[in-house]
Amino acid sequence: KQWYQRRVAITAGREIIDAQEFIKDRLYFATFRSKPRQKQSMYFFTIDEEFVYQPFYADFGPLNLAMLYRYCVKVNKKLKSPTLRGRKLIHYTSYDARKRANAACLICCYAVIYLNKTPEEAFAPFRNGKGHQFYAFRDASYGACTYKLTVQHVIAGCYKAFKSKFLDFTTFDVDEYEHYESVENGDFNWVVPNKFLAFSGPHNKSKIENGYMLHAPEAYIPYFKEHNVTTVIRLKKKKVPTATPR
Repeated sequence: KQWYQRRVAITAGREIIDAQEFIKDRLYFATFRSKPRQKQSMYFFTIDEEFVYQPFYADFGPLNLAMLYRYCVKVNKKLKSPTLRGRKLIHYTSYDARKRANAACLICCYAVIYLNKTPEEAFAPFRNGKGHQFYAFRDASYGACTYKLTVQHVIAGCYKAFKSKFLDFTTFDVDEYEHYESVENGDFNWVVPNKFLAFSGPHNKSKIENGYMLHAPEAYIPYFKEHNVTTVIRLKKKKVPTATPR
């Protein structure tokens, strides 16, 4: 099945931008050097300063599921808005390579979840044009990155999770996700709902170190019991004494 796609020229001030089309005559993605002015036929919006990644070291993304969820809600609301009916919606970003990569991930994942596109179709508007190259994401560890995660990798992961029903925004609790995703509340989230929980490794006692909250095993136990987590696999060096209840 061939997905309709095209690039269109959008003029904003002195800039003529090669915009990528995601919904015919309706939703576009573009990169600007400065904030564009609104037009009668076009509505410009950006999320660059609204959804901001919090780095650990040199990492800069991708943005988490809560931000993807809120982005999708925002786009759907604009598409249904009576005041924006008949206007082209342009999600624009800057030439900041990191913000641009995160923005592209959001609109491509939106295409997967709400436009029923495959990863290849979702990324297709960026192929064979000026917008094909994106910064690759890296891990949050110190030192050299040994594996680069591309925008296409993120889209493919979103597609797999969506098709496997691991990701379902009709039942997604964004408030709960944001609560437990924060370091002070445990820094964990479900990779496979009710099956596989990833979390920051516990320490021998709860404390604040270098501005980060570290939790003892006891801090996790109530949640683990409530959600029937029975086995913990450690993937990093040992920091909890054997005698400590786990």
